[in-house]
Amino acid sequence: MEIADIFPFLQTLEDDLDKLEEAVAPLIYGTLAKAVVKLPVLDKAQLYVLVAYAIETIIFSYLQLNGINAMEHAAFGEIGRVRQYFEKIKDVENAGLKRQSPSLNRAAAARIVKHALVKSPPFSSLFGGGPFTSLNMQFSYV
Repeated sequence: MEIADIFPFLQTLEDDLDKLEEAVAPLIYGTLAKAVVKLPVLDKAQLYVLVAYAIETIIFSYLQLNGINAMEHAAFGEIGRVRQYFEKIKDVENAGLKRQSPSLNRAAAARIVKHALVKSPPFSSLFGGGPFTSLNMQFSYV
């Protein structure tokens, strides 16, 4: 490949880096706390973990470029820890999607209705008094 053939690729790289700089400008020139103020909690968690992952991978790459065995460095362990946070966030997202609507416990509902009827004077004779008849609850019927 000739050197002249590389210039279009370099121009594309420069354009892409300019777009990237515009996209991350709020994070670079402001504080992370200001950037996440309006985000929902789950998005905040994702952004914080993503920033931590980016920092750790930059450190990992720096170590490798300087000839240090990055696999044995503490930065590699931190990358694994941040990946676990990615998994935890994914689990929370999936749990929200799998949430089922509450179901009716028919036996509990029947007990509640029965005890409510036992307390009511017109129906208490049907149930033979019951445990709640001594409470002398007053009901008004419309």
